[in-house]
Amino acid sequence: MTEAEIYEFDLNGYIVYRDLLSAGEVKKMNDLLDTEFKKQDVQDVHSFSFISLDHCFLDLMAHPRMLQIIRSMIGDWLRLDHVYGLQMDTGTVNRGQTRPNLHGGPRTDNGEHLYQWFDGNMYNGLIVVIYALKEVNPGDGGFICVPGSHKANMHYRPPVDSPLVVNPSLHAGDMLIFTEALVHGTTTWTSSNKRRSLLYKYSLGHSTWSAADNLEPIRALAQNDLQRDLLRPPSVGSRSALDFPKI
Repeated sequence: MTEAEIYEFDLNGYIVYRDLLSAGEVKKMNDLLDTEFKKQDVQDVHSFSFISLDHCFLDLMAHPRMLQIIRSMIGDWLRLDHVYGLQMDTGTVNRGQTRPNLHGGPRTDNGEHLYQWFDGNMYNGLIVVIYALKEVNPGDGGFICVPGSHKANMHYRPPVDSPLVVNPSLHAGDMLIFTEALVHGTTTWTSSNKRRSLLYKYSLGHSTWSAADNLEPIRALAQNDLQRDLLRPPSVGSRSALDFPKI
């Protein structure tokens, strides 16, 4: 991360990188998901699994530029914690699949959601990487957050319509990264176009937020040492740092 990027993330608790994925990559992923949803005859999917559909999703887990960025946030011992996709349309809330909400915040989930600077280094608990596969225009809804709340000194979650809450705009192919110590959530989707996002969540090598065996089915799909290392179970002892790809 550049000095300016570190400053932005430290200030806001999230950061957007534009055009991390090419138009061709976005189209391929959307086509794969459209085919899968059609095969399952699912029209109103909200949360979905996807990583085993094609090797491109495993490659995205280990995207070289993304890994170098989150390395600055959680260090050399990081691991994938869990992964899922989200899709929203104007009926998602009415169907009860989600509701407008804010959650997270510093020291929530028994202290796992943390953010700290110490001796010139950034320390985080769970880090979330969102890849937008569809446009999110101003006011469309979907992901919302309270910038700077990852450093708040009290537990408070404002109403979702508070002026403190922002709804970042994203183009298809953009990447948004945030710390779970940030107060964040979801608001009603208002666009006639669907929201579609892929969420990869990373943690420290010794930490796990989800069940420790949740990645077991994915490990057999790993195609190289880097992917296998990212999918290793959590541990402190006998754990080596990742061999980060060069960019």
